[in-house]
Amino acid sequence: MRIRSKFCVFLLVMVVTPLCALGFYAWRQTDRLGRELSERAAMALEVNAGKELRQTADMLGENFADTLDLLQTSLALTVNEAARDLREAAWEKPIPPLYLDKDFDAGVVPKATLTEIPGTNVSASYDALAFHLAPGLSREQALPQMRALSDMLPFYRTLFARHKKLMLFGYVGLASGLHCAYPGHGGYPADYDPRRRAWYQNAATSHGITWDIMTDAVTRQVLATLALALRAPSGKVLGVAGLDIPMGDLFLESDLSNAWSDKMQSMVVSVSRKTASGQPELVVVACRDYTQKTKDWTAPVELERIDSPHGDALAAVIADLEAGRSGVRRLDYKGRDTLFAYAPIRDKQLAVALAAPRSVVVTDARRAEQRVLTSIESMLKDIGWFVLAAVGVVVVIALSASKTVTRPVKELAAAAEKLATGDFSARVPVRGNDELGDLGRAFNDMAPQLLERVKLKNDMNLAMEVQQNLLPGRPPAMDGMDVSALSLYCDETGGDYFDFLEFAQDDAAHADIVVGDVTGHGVSAALFMATGRALLRGRAIDRPGPGDLLTEVNDLLCQDTQMTGRFITLFFLRLDKTAHELVWCRAGHDPGMLYDPGTDSFEQLMGNGIPLGAMAKWQYEESRRPWLAPGQVLVLFTDGIHEARNGEDAMYGKERMEQVVRREAHGPASVIVNALVADLKEFKAGEHLEDDVTLVVIKATV
Repeated sequence: MRIRSKFCVFLLVMVVTPLCALGFYAWRQTDRLGRELSERAAMALEVNAGKELRQTADMLGENFADTLDLLQTSLALTVNEAARDLREAAWEKPIPPLYLDKDFDAGVVPKATLTEIPGTNVSASYDALAFHLAPGLSREQALPQMRALSDMLPFYRTLFARHKKLMLFGYVGLASGLHCAYPGHGGYPADYDPRRRAWYQNAATSHGITWDIMTDAVTRQVLATLALALRAPSGKVLGVAGLDIPMGDLFLESDLSNAWSDKMQSMVVSVSRKTASGQPELVVVACRDYTQKTKDWTAPVELERIDSPHGDALAAVIADLEAGRSGVRRLDYKGRDTLFAYAPIRDKQLAVALAAPRSVVVTDARRAEQRVLTSIESMLKDIGWFVLAAVGVVVVIALSASKTVTRPVKELAAAAEKLATGDFSARVPVRGNDELGDLGRAFNDMAPQLLERVKLKNDMNLAMEVQQNLLPGRPPAMDGMDVSALSLYCDETGGDYFDFLEFAQDDAAHADIVVGDVTGHGVSAALFMATGRALLRGRAIDRPGPGDLLTEVNDLLCQDTQMTGRFITLFFLRLDKTAHELVWCRAGHDPGMLYDPGTDSFEQLMGNGIPLGAMAKWQYEESRRPWLAPGQVLVLFTDGIHEARNGEDAMYGKERMEQVVRREAHGPASVIVNALVADLKEFKAGEHLEDDVTLVVIKATV
């Protein structure tokens, strides 16, 4: 970006930033005010909604109590009527036609008397009863009881004429297996036995009216069933009478929550303590959602248990209901923030509950908040147009004022281009004593200094080329041994060193491998490494043993390194194929790492010895071991690899080296070297090496 553009940007920032800050402040304050007003309105609406919901729940509770009283009274009258008919059967009076459920299915019953029951696909007769015989019960066996129960027809007609919308079916199931139903209808499964149904079994074992939610065997609808046992004076159960109430009709006339929203849910709940944990739970015993349950009439309907992440609020609801109190609580119900209103049903151990999503209650507050946000957006548009106008003015001023700044900069750029092409005589005229004048003088002083640095750079490149030429070009050629080596320098030149001295000896059965590390790095380390290399190669001509060779070289180096603090760590390895052994000598260097894939174990080639050039007259000792077995891998290295650190100051370490060697041991030596280098680069994650790295890998092939 040019200076004129930068100057223009600077002025824009100086002008636009305060405007944007002011606009942002106004937007934040207006937004905060709008949201605060919205929250207050939402709280007020929530309080009012809670009061209305509680009143609604109380009214529903009273209405539901009256409905249940009516149903229970009807059921008690049904039991009395059935017990009287069974006890006082009059055989001499006329008997209406006795229809079995099969007669309805076979079309025996006149079609003119049949009426389709709303909400079902069942046609029934309000002028006849239907009798169903349980498996194993014949018509002849059941006929006396059928005659007796036929007197129930006038009673059922009167009852259903007044409360047909509230009741779907009325019926009596006897202990013999006879089942009498009104209005008369067919459609019963062949294996239907009233004695095996939950409503019969629960009522037969209870001394009061029972409440069950179950799937009707004929209509396949989920119904609420009230049942009461018929008992002889001795207490023996003669049968059970029941009334089926559709879920929708149970809430249809009294559910005032429909005035709120179709998202409102009403239900009848009960507190249950029959839980594994012993803690009370709130169970839904009736709701419209149950109509969506399974259509398998033999399967029990699983009652919903109200659960909420707000355990304290739910526990408070249960405590209120157990104490007979109504109330409103806010809790999370079915994943929605909900206002939960509840009221006990008088003397029934049940309660009416209303679940209203809070989002529905506070809709008006949210609309007001949206209107405020819309006003804020309009205000921001006005501020934006004002900022654009200010930007235009600033651009005009900046372009006209920037010429006095850009002229000397252009001259400086032209001179820099000449300097980039190699013209170190390039200079710029210096005008004034301001920052641009200081920049021109600095440029004029920089040119001769840059010329000196270019010369130094060329000298460094030459030194790097010389050092690279000192390293061996290829590994030794020895039958049964695969050798690969590599050196990485952290600077143009370095102090790491490896060599193969067998080239001077021309002996295919005898190879010397050397790995060394000079203290420090850079040019001084490279020169010291070259000195050590020359001494080693010069003395290696006489083929002395590794110990004697390093002893002589150490004495010679000490003559030049005393009091300088310079020294060389060295690992000298001789591969003696004739003697079939490895001979080595350590001069303060890291031990060699030997890996045996057969045993999956690592061994270190140890040995005593101080760095070369550290102390004169030191006698170096040799170490020996048998020749490498096929597949074994020997790694010689400098400390630059295992002491490398990444950006988190973690050390690479020898354990990670061992993991790479173990993983790649099946491959040739060059693959192992490349794998170690690649893993080190991955560890460093692009960071520069702190020290030189040298690797020599020797693998036995036969």
